[in-house]
Amino acid sequence: MQLRENENQVDLHRTVVNQWIEAFNGHNVPAIVSLYADNAELYDSGMKRPRRGRTEIEQWFTTRFRTLPSITYTPASQLFTEDRAAVTWTTRGYGPRLLGQGWLSRPFQVDGVSIFHLVDGHIQQQRGYYDHLSALEQILPPLKWLLPRRL
Repeated sequence: MQLRENENQVDLHRTVVNQWIEAFNGHNVPAIVSLYADNAELYDSGMKRPRRGRTEIEQWFTTRFRTLPSITYTPASQLFTEDRAAVTWTTRGYGPRLLGQGWLSRPFQVDGVSIFHLVDGHIQQQRGYYDHLSALEQILPPLKWLLPRRL
């Protein structure tokens, strides 16, 4: 009986994570926000601080899609347990319009992983890890010459 309950939890979490990916790629902020618990926490390695609660999470995704209107998220693999999911992914798109000029918008692509903690069919906590500096260097190539060389 316990095994069946665990399988049901994993299936529910797989559904929630795949709904999140679909909503992200559709830039559907209300659909994304509905997948989070009321007191959820979202952290992305490009953030200065975590976003807590649906209101802050909504503001984060609204801004993200406004500044990066072509961003997409392509999952590579997914692992699930009774209360966690890990998704490796590639995100790509074009950076923000620099100085209001579309022709200055540069493409970027970066690989990363998202770790979801799920409770009662909602995302309680999400952590996203990727090389944020690499994305910035692709969007703003002069950074490669201004910043110290990385090993």
